[in-house]
Amino acid sequence: MKTGKIDRPFLIALMILAGIGVIMVFSASMYSSTISGEKGYTLFLKQLLFDALGVIVMVIMSKIDYRTYKKYYIIAMVIAAFLLLIVLIPGIGVKVNDARRWIDLKFTTFQPSEFAKVAGILYYSTLIAKKPNVIRKPGPFFRYCMLPLLFICGITVIEPSLSATMAIVVGVCGVLYFAGVRFKIFLPYIGFGLLAFIGLMIAEPWRLDRFNVFLGKSGYDYQITQSLLAIGTGGIFGKGLGNGKQKYSFLPELQNDFIFSNIAEEFGFIGCLVVLGLFAFVIWRGFQIAQKSPDTFGYLYTSSVMLLLAFQVLVNIGVASAIIPVTGMALPFMSAGGSSVIILFAMMGPILNISRGVDLSKKRL
Repeated sequence: MKTGKIDRPFLIALMILAGIGVIMVFSASMYSSTISGEKGYTLFLKQLLFDALGVIVMVIMSKIDYRTYKKYYIIAMVIAAFLLLIVLIPGIGVKVNDARRWIDLKFTTFQPSEFAKVAGILYYSTLIAKKPNVIRKPGPFFRYCMLPLLFICGITVIEPSLSATMAIVVGVCGVLYFAGVRFKIFLPYIGFGLLAFIGLMIAEPWRLDRFNVFLGKSGYDYQITQSLLAIGTGGIFGKGLGNGKQKYSFLPELQNDFIFSNIAEEFGFIGCLVVLGLFAFVIWRGFQIAQKSPDTFGYLYTSSVMLLLAFQVLVNIGVASAIIPVTGMALPFMSAGGSSVIILFAMMGPILNISRGVDLSKKRL
């Protein structure tokens, strides 16, 4: 594999997104940080630190031949399963709002489900690249593909985190789709997945309540009402950076799940278009890199990461704009978070390394 320069347009777009994210986290959190007894820029500095660490990780990984990661595909999956298990242990896993999703590292917290996303994509991309027939025979497909997925998703559901489970499933199913899995082999598992999803919705009344509210059958959703208010009052050009009103405790989790609402309120329709355009460019460019990847592993890994990125963007913005029911999913590179940001940047490292060996200026014959 030749080692040229990384794809600069892809990298620049990523960095602009991350930069906008840091600024918007500062704007969204300065009031809540102040009233909680901290300085107004506390969360901003944390986000800046996490972004810096993420960029360092990404740069280091971009300099390592992406095929090296194939050696660790089983180890990565085992580590993901181990972390998801120990997060359920009281004293290790941090419990917030009846959910135990984070590991307390004392200086910060780590969310194992974020690592599980990339571990799943790495595992399945490598497995199928090494053993392409594994997706063509029912027996091997169940043992090597479905059992690990069921185990990982089962643990994640127990936390509980249905949104993280969906993200893991999308990443893995992306690999299977791009690998050309036979529909008749995969169909029974699709049916099982849908039944499991419906069962989880019914089992937890609050999930069903959210869905009913979305359908307009009962009550109203305070967060969505405030989110739509923020989006609507932003108009074409927005109120200006720092001038949004929802940050004053009107819209909870503004710096996390509803960061897009803050963008809409302060930068308006134009600001939203810029952010969406940047995401669209990154995803399109990523698929271009995948198409010219020199091997199956590179193609499957890059395509699936881009699909997962697109899914997270669509879900986050869909929730903020009331297109889909409320579920907790961060806006990639923009929402406040430590492990999610670092893992996202880490996922981009191998893609940048792949881009060193491709020339997107040349059309495929």
